[in-house]
Amino acid sequence: MQKYRAHESLNTQTAAGWSVQTAATAGSAASSVKVSGYHTIHIQSDEDIYFKFTDSTTDSLSTSNDLYLMGGDSVYSVRIPNGIIGSVHDDVYIQWERKGSSDATVRYVLA
Repeated sequence: MQKYRAHESLNTQTAAGWSVQTAATAGSAASSVKVSGYHTIHIQSDEDIYFKFTDSTTDSLSTSNDLYLMGGDSVYSVRIPNGIIGSVHDDVYIQWERKGSSDATVRYVLA
């Protein structure tokens, strides 16, 4: 039996699940969260954080080149890439690290 009709399965905005995660801490070193199998990550942080998607838990962020999200009340919805270009791995991770001198509390939902 099919879970979704054809037009529903193509619309990842409505076909996605909703999985609330335990709040994480973004500290002075990058930490990784496996996001494989999800379409979107909704992120709210109380401080600015750098982030990037990678296929490894050991890659490091580049504070000169990677993007950052501003902390506060905003909730950011970021699409998760289906894969990492040039990767031989199927796993996708998001890494984050604080931008300032204070650790950030990151609330996130995988969808």
